Amino acid sequence: MPELRTASGLRLVEPPDVQTSRLRRRMHAPLCGLMPQLGFLTRPRYAPRLMVSGGDLTGVHVLRDQPRPKLGSYHIGGYGIRPHESHIRTLGEVVERYAGYVAAVSGAFPVRFAPEADLADEPHFPVGSYLPYTQEQLASEGFPFRRPRPEEPLGWSRLTCLRDGTDTWVPAQLTTVGYVVRDAEGEPWVQPAVTTGTAAHTDPHKAALGALQEMVQIDAAVGHWYGGTRSVRIRPGARSAALLRIIARHCHPLGGQPEFHLLPSADLPGFTVACLIREPGGQIPAVAVGLGIDVRLESAMYKAFLEGVGVRALATWTSVQDHTTGAATDDEAIFDLESNVVLAASPKGARVVEERYGDCDEASADDLPPDPADTDPEACVRTLVRAFHDTGKRLYGGDLTTVDAAELGFVVARFWSPDLLTLPLPSAPTAAHPRFPAYGGFQRHAPHPFP
Repeated sequence: MPELRTASGLRLVEPPDVQTSRLRRRMHAPLCGLMPQLGFLTRPRYAPRLMVSGGDLTGVHVLRDQPRPKLGSYHIGGYGIRPHESHIRTLGEVVERYAGYVAAVSGAFPVRFAPEADLADEPHFPVGSYLPYTQEQLASEGFPFRRPRPEEPLGWSRLTCLRDGTDTWVPAQLTTVGYVVRDAEGEPWVQPAVTTGTAAHTDPHKAALGALQEMVQIDAAVGHWYGGTRSVRIRPGARSAALLRIIARHCHPLGGQPEFHLLPSADLPGFTVACLIREPGGQIPAVAVGLGIDVRLESAMYKAFLEGVGVRALATWTSVQDHTTGAATDDEAIFDLESNVVLAASPKGARVVEERYGDCDEASADDLPPDPADTDPEACVRTLVRAFHDTGKRLYGGDLTTVDAAELGFVVARFWSPDLLTLPLPSAPTAAHPRFPAYGGFQRHAPHPFP
């Protein structure tokens, strides 16, 4: 908690609720705030007793000359056992999304529109060699992406190569979520950018660590889902005792109890954990999957539990919306990150989730690899960056912090690696990505359940 010292040397410790409330007053306003709306989702009788909040983002669509998005399109939310825990996660995601979406129009990351050949004499990422989709996918009806031809122009922005510090041109549509593909000018849609690898925090080291860990988390989760590796179902142990007390206090005995699976990374440090939360009796949402990552196992399990509760709430809300509007989910053409959550929540989709996570080993939390001795955020960032380089991975980074984000006390870090799996649109997995052999090869096309 923040501390202030008086002239007499006394320490004044500010409770997190007070700090979060002050930040919310500066960010939440219908006309001029970064967050014009903040709402909360109610829970069914036997659902976990946690607070789930959701926020909306100020009108960045106006800056990008785009139509007004529907409510909830930016996937901003927070969850926790205390109000401030839910609120601060929501506020942090607002800052993260805002910085990501205005990067392409703020002037901090100017976009250069040119064919790759025009960059031949400058450091750039060779997008012509980046072939994430199979020929069968590209030829299938309705598939939205294609391979770029050498003469076709692309939007390029600059990130820093962390191996040698070189400013490098990288395709904006792969790295900048706010970039709008210029269809009218002949730009092909290669692959959509996602927020994976972006994080906001008041501590720059924690922002960098959160962004890097999210990349490792998604790589492990997507590699497991579409690949051939097995997860490890985590049995309770003394190492997870504190988390088990929280679950006992906040999960109703008649409700679904969380189940935790370790999703080992192929070659990067950290514990990636999936938490499955089921609805007793198979009612909707039949299953929801949350993800968490940390250098400490129990912390990763706790984060996965919180996200599982949030995904459960998203699945419930979206299912009700789809039912009232008559929308149907086509499990062979899911090109958004909500319909797949609804599919997993249905009995049909839940069977696929259960089958995938049922193919697992088991181990006690006490028998899994130990937590590292040094958990300092700055040291953990150095360890992760070194692990990227030691395993031959390219890593690019940038500072997305805007003036208004800095005024709020936030830093927004952005990292990207073409050598890791990112979160794909559920019906467009990157089946030809060279990372999949590290996870036993690409095995299935079933849409993933992650929002």
